Amino acid sequence: MIEDAPIIAPFEIAGWEQQPYGDEGERNELAQVTVTKIFTGDIEGQSVARLLMAGNPAGAGYLASEIFTGVVGTRSGSFVVQHGGLVDGADAHSFGSIVPGSGTGELAGVRGEAIYANNEEGHTLTLTLRFVDESA
Repeated sequence: MIEDAPIIAPFEIAGWEQQPYGDEGERNELAQVTVTKIFTGDIEGQSVARLLMAGNPAGAGYLASEIFTGVVGTRSGSFVVQHGGLVDGADAHSFGSIVPGSGTGELAGVRGEAIYANNEEGHTLTLTLRFVDESA
């Protein structure tokens, strides 16, 4: 695996459990969601994400903590991603980072960016990674 080179992999949503919260009838719809994902390609494995979502007629947003377990390139292990996104009409923006120190196994020391996207071809995750020595 080349560090700092983007790795892009498709994923499927295998599970979606949504629970609304907040007052019924408010302008903003609020929900807690647990999502299970299956990744294939250069990122192989599965993840479980917990999302807090908000939506209204003008836009939507979410924040998530997600634990991935599997293989990235040739390295196996797990790590945690913090990510989120906003939609304002037709404009969408997402952001995400791997939580420092969360990597296990051969993914120990992983750092980087994690960007989730969805288009007509499906869902993708783009990782830009680097590794640091955490033994010090």
